[in-house]
Amino acid sequence: MFKRTVKFLGLRISLILLVVILVILAIILGLMLGYGGLGGKNPADIFKPSVWHDFIAKLSGK
Repeated sequence: MFKRTVKFLGLRISLILLVVILVILAIILGLMLGYGGLGGKNPADIFKPSVWHDFIAKLSGK
């Protein structure tokens, strides 16, 4: 039904897979921009588990 493929960076992939890859890339870049650019911290720190533990602790009220 949705067997549409596109050529992206020299590879032939399905359109749905391309959209999923681009959405994940946009989320990662948005997190890095928000944490690094707006937060004034190192953008690469967003991949550290300690940052996520602190974030979840603040959301849960602990």
